[in-house]
Amino acid sequence: MKHKILTAASLAIGLAAAGSASAVVVGGVDFGILGSAPTNTHIETSTLAETFINGDGQTLTGYGVVNTVNGLNNYAGANQLYYVFNYTSTNFVGGATGSVDFTGGIVDLYLGPTFNLLTQSSATNVATIQGYSQWVQLLGHADASGYELSASGSLTGSTLSFTGAGLLDSDTSGAFGLMSVANFLNANNIFDGVAGFADMAITSSGNNNVLNAFDNTTGCTTGQASAGQWCIAGSADIRGSTVPEPATLGLLGLGLLGVGLARRRKA
Repeated sequence: MKHKILTAASLAIGLAAAGSASAVVVGGVDFGILGSAPTNTHIETSTLAETFINGDGQTLTGYGVVNTVNGLNNYAGANQLYYVFNYTSTNFVGGATGSVDFTGGIVDLYLGPTFNLLTQSSATNVATIQGYSQWVQLLGHADASGYELSASGSLTGSTLSFTGAGLLDSDTSGAFGLMSVANFLNANNIFDGVAGFADMAITSSGNNNVLNAFDNTTGCTTGQASAGQWCIAGSADIRGSTVPEPATLGLLGLGLLGVGLARRRKA
């Protein structure tokens, strides 16, 4: 009987270990072993292009491609994740050192075939991306300041550099994308400094020097740009936790069932 109990216990441990060591694929994207127990995290790195802001009440529009998911650059085979976002500016402060806050954030992620973002204009890139399969929508989450995204910048010569940071929530309403992805990313584990929790934290950086040659970049490096021009390029990272997949929980449950049966036989 002891042998049966040990065997069942070994089965439970083995199944749980197998679940944590297996890649987690959700919505066609491989989150690798980091996406499963006991880590349950996701880290995405991406390129970023966005429009120029020079006042309040303006729409910040941007897009990019997700280069890696948890360190994997072939996370979706021949496909990649792309995103398009919009925020509304407020509290704009210009000058050599400036800042701006944003509200109303919506970040839409799409899954589609890989293509080079620098072979066509940003407007065409956005249209191409929005024609791909909807994957998940992220919504801005306000922190203690009351804003969803905040950025600060500095002007050195003709180089305008910026850094930004904010919080995001996975939209589980089902209005956009796949519910399996939305639920997987809906971990609610990042404290917002008030009384709630966000699903993800986003950080970004960039400047106005390396731009898409197919865009109208007149004035981007001379301080004469107009609001809405594609004048900024850089990178962005998204970090958060994941909710354990039902398959992983099922393996663990099966192992526990084995332990339970062994104990019942002993009784």
